[in-house]
Amino acid sequence: MGDETPVTSLVLPVILRPILMKLERQNVLAAQTLRTALLKAENSHPGITHDLILGIIRRAELNLDMNESVLRLQGTASDYDVVEYKSTRSEDAFQELNRKSTSLKRILSRIPDEITDRKTFLETIKYVLISSILQ
Repeated sequence: MGDETPVTSLVLPVILRPILMKLERQNVLAAQTLRTALLKAENSHPGITHDLILGIIRRAELNLDMNESVLRLQGTASDYDVVEYKSTRSEDAFQELNRKSTSLKRILSRIPDEITDRKTFLETIKYVLISSILQ
């Protein structure tokens, strides 16, 4: 099984959930059945969805960095969000944390594109640090 890393635990909510949501528009029953099966499998064997995706990537002979892909996808969530990692509390402070978390994910999703441009990358890191200090 896949090692327990942040990426391992994010494969189901970040990579597979949007796919299941698209499938749901075409076939609700199939999407729900598949979602239930994947959730049960992941709960019984943490990392199995990570291994599944890695197996598909290898089989397709794709050159893909899973860490980079998850980082990018986290910042592009538009019609879904990783509900497992959002606070459901209604108090303003918790809702503000949700907004800040979403904003930070969008900023961090730019890192794969900016990391080769030292100046831009350092500006992004500086922005994140200053934002966190001031708030």
